[in-house]
Amino acid sequence: MLKFLSRLVLALTATLMATTATVAGPAIAVSADDAQAAVSQGAYVLDVRSSTQFASGHLPSAMQLPIDAAQRPLNELAALLSQAGADSSRTLLIVGEAGDANAQALWQRLAQVASGRVLWLVGGVQEWQMTGKPLSQDTVAHKAVPQFLTPFEVQPSKASMAGGRVRSSQLLERDLKIKMAVL
Repeated sequence: MLKFLSRLVLALTATLMATTATVAGPAIAVSADDAQAAVSQGAYVLDVRSSTQFASGHLPSAMQLPIDAAQRPLNELAALLSQAGADSSRTLLIVGEAGDANAQALWQRLAQVASGRVLWLVGGVQEWQMTGKPLSQDTVAHKAVPQFLTPFEVQPSKASMAGGRVRSSQLLERDLKIKMAVL
């Protein structure tokens, strides 16, 4: 019986951690199909490849950012996003070459400061093409969007039982005194 319970707890913990990582986290690595779904739902596509690579073909409605965008100071990064017309409070899709370190760095940086979801097409433009999705050479002009990028501070949570606070609260003691006085 103990083995069964321990396996059940491990399975539930693994499920919870997997769900939390994909739903609650602001940064998600995605496939080309997931990227296409995000684009169709209005995600802002940020391409960090060179100007030559970008001009030869990019994802539909993509905006080009400098290769070193992730290394820029926060105020410069906010200005770049604003000039490109990307809204960091909405879904952002980061694209580069397959496994591109610059795209990954921007993905990680924006996950720390953007209030919207941040996606990274890990396979890059190559995966997009290999799955039969078309590239575009059109340039789309977007209006500038003011950016408010602030680092998020994750507060570590202290694990406790659901009723732990109630059992040790002063309210419970007060309620007991009131009930005893009534009796």
